[in-house]
Amino acid sequence: MKKKLTILVADDHLFMRESLRAMLEKAPFVKNIYEVENGQQAVALLSQQPVDVLLLDIRMPDVDGFEVIDYIHNNKLPTRIIALTAFDEEAMILNLMRAGVPGILFKKTTHQQEIYTAVASVMDGKHYYHEKVNIVLDSKPDGLEHPPRIKLSAREFEVIVLLCHGLSTKDIAEKLFLSEHTIEGYRKEIIKKTNTRNTNELIHYAITNGIVTS
Repeated sequence: MKKKLTILVADDHLFMRESLRAMLEKAPFVKNIYEVENGQQAVALLSQQPVDVLLLDIRMPDVDGFEVIDYIHNNKLPTRIIALTAFDEEAMILNLMRAGVPGILFKKTTHQQEIYTAVASVMDGKHYYHEKVNIVLDSKPDGLEHPPRIKLSAREFEVIVLLCHGLSTKDIAEKLFLSEHTIEGYRKEIIKKTNTRNTNELIHYAITNGIVTS
């Protein structure tokens, strides 16, 4: 790339931000790197500073990644978005595709060269998706034509995935550094949204509707 890029890293985990910065600082095509730890800060910076590429965590406090994506689209910003998420579940992939995100990477598998390739691809007006995205699209060719029956926030999605993986409210609270009361609040809200009666029904709903893979 001839153009030197301004890149924004939005992630609520300091270690992840530092790791991405260390990778990007080595790239000859990077001019400026900004970091924010939540979606609210991302929106504030995007409103003031032109950004070429946004490396965006989806699950962030207060304002999540999907809300940042909506802000960019609604304000017709030229920023190219690469979602960098810990979740490779089918529903998350399809929701990101429906949101028009040109790049999708997964935290547990991505590496420096893939990030460089993804940045170059989206700046060239192309898409860059991890191979699992193509596997999901091949298995669900009509997946993008049928929006999910419910809309979950990124945090609600995280909680429902952990419930489906067999974690208790206490386990989830410890894993997410939240109180058990807060997790129980999310669980009740998700049950209300899905019109289920208990956690077992919720898990069945999540698997049946592709929110998590069985």
